[in-house]
Amino acid sequence: MFNKPEILAGSFNYLTATVLEEIQRNLGCLYSTAEGTCPGDRRFGLDQSFESYPLNVAQNLFALEVIEKTEEYESRAEILDISFSCTEDGNMTPVVTIGLKDAEEDGNWEDE
Repeated sequence: MFNKPEILAGSFNYLTATVLEEIQRNLGCLYSTAEGTCPGDRRFGLDQSFESYPLNVAQNLFALEVIEKTEEYESRAEILDISFSCTEDGNMTPVVTIGLKDAEEDGNWEDE
């Protein structure tokens, strides 16, 4: 069984947030949304069908989905690593490590 990826808790300050904080917030929303549940964009979110596959296949399908959706919805971020932490009762929690893409590659966005 998969648990949802851990998302940064707390309030988000739009005036003082760094680019990295903004990206983390955006990806947290993307990763915690099931695909097909956002009325404005039915592709937004992660396809949940990986949950019905054997563990090793499910991990690969999840990783592929995260990489593809991150490229599509948050082009400023790049996936550095995807690992899984397991508990004794068989639950798994994905751990997604992100980095910032070079600003010159993607349109010179600025960190305010």
